[in-house]
Amino acid sequence: MRTPEQILGPYFPIGVSPVTGGNLTSLDSGAGHALGEVVEIVGQVLNLEREPVAGVRILVWQANCFGRYTHPNDLRTEVPLDPNFQGFGEVRSDETGSYQIRTVKPGPYPAMEGDRMRAPHIHFEVLGQFERLVTQMYFPDEPLNRQDRFLLSSLKPDLLIAKSVLHSRTPNCQALKFDIVLARG
Repeated sequence: MRTPEQILGPYFPIGVSPVTGGNLTSLDSGAGHALGEVVEIVGQVLNLEREPVAGVRILVWQANCFGRYTHPNDLRTEVPLDPNFQGFGEVRSDETGSYQIRTVKPGPYPAMEGDRMRAPHIHFEVLGQFERLVTQMYFPDEPLNRQDRFLLSSLKPDLLIAKSVLHSRTPNCQALKFDIVLARG
């Protein structure tokens, strides 16, 4: 089944170029490392026939570990920004459809309406050869998943929750697998 669509969100990055190479845990300036729990996300971009799709551009953006976006519209000054975390990156799938991203687990933040909290998630914009998919990846075993209205609005929310991987390539790093399925690629 195709990966479900999700909202683009109110904090799509503007005025900044994405970090390339898949490592969002440090900026090119080399000043320091992002705060928070390091997460390695691996996956494959596939079509409905489960064939790998190469050369797909994948943009990701997210809040920092405190739940704040590096975006001019996130005005919550009581929540700190991380000077070593931009929260916006770009990778491409290789010839096997595989991709890899190294980042930090985003913190939850208040939903736009009411007193509900958004579950930690990462936004994905996937630009395939024939289609565009905007979706979000959620974290396994996250208690806030049970009340996140965007996750629960999906007909197949289980397709939006990454799977835990037993062994990370890097010590002290949570490893997750998140495959992305496009209709045609």
